[in-house]
Amino acid sequence: MTNDKAATPGSINTLGELLSSETYKANLEFWQRAWNGVKTPYTQMPDLPYLPSIPAWLKERNVETVLDLGCGSGWLSIFLARQGFKVTGVDVADHAIDLARQWADQESLDIKFDIADIAAMNYPTGSFNAIVANSIFEHFTYDLAKETIKRLRAILKPGGGFIGCFDKVGTGPGEYFELEDGSHIYTDKARAGMLLRYFPDKELEKLFADWTITKFDEFGSGSRFICAHI
Repeated sequence: MTNDKAATPGSINTLGELLSSETYKANLEFWQRAWNGVKTPYTQMPDLPYLPSIPAWLKERNVETVLDLGCGSGWLSIFLARQGFKVTGVDVADHAIDLARQWADQESLDIKFDIADIAAMNYPTGSFNAIVANSIFEHFTYDLAKETIKRLRAILKPGGGFIGCFDKVGTGPGEYFELEDGSHIYTDKARAGMLLRYFPDKELEKLFADWTITKFDEFGSGSRFICAHI
C-alpha cells in the first residue's frame, strides 16, 4: 500500500471544487469502467445479516415508494419490488442500469431505473417515502456525504425514512493520494480514480444529527446499519 503524495492534485477545499475537479470526474469514470466489465445481471441475493430488517422497517413505517441510491445492477431494488414496494433505482453507471433493467424484465417487475450522478440527481420535493443506500457513502468525501444527506431530506415525504449500510473499509493494496478529509483517491491501474473513505461512528451520528435514528447496529465485519427518519 502506497500513499502516493506525488500524485496529489491541487488542493480541493470545497464541495464545489470537488464536483468540478478531474479527481471527481475520474471517480465517476472508474464506476463506468467497473460496470462495463460485467456481462450479465448477477441474480443471487447477497447473504447480509441486516437484509431482512430492511423490508421489516419499511413496512412498520407504511412505506410505499422507495429510492435505491447507487443501485448498481439492481439487487436491492429487485428484493424490495418483490415484496410490493414501488421502487426507483438510480446509478451513475449506464451499463449497471442496463443490467438492472434486464433483471427486472426477467422477473416482470415494474421498477423505474434512472441514470444519474447521485450528487446531481434532481427528484422533485416529496418524491419518496424512504431511501435505501447500501455501501454507497464509502465512496463519498465527508462534505459530499453531508450535502447528499441534506438533499435526501428534501426528496422525502414528511416523516420519510432512510436505511443505510456503512462499511468498515480499508485502503487495501494500491497507490492513492489522500484528501484533507481523509478520503483516498486511487491511482493504480486496477482502481484508478476510485474514491474510498471510512466514516467513524461519531461522524455518522453527526451526519444524521437532524434525523431521528431508530436503529444503529454494528456487525462483526464492522459494517454499521442505520435506520432513521425525518
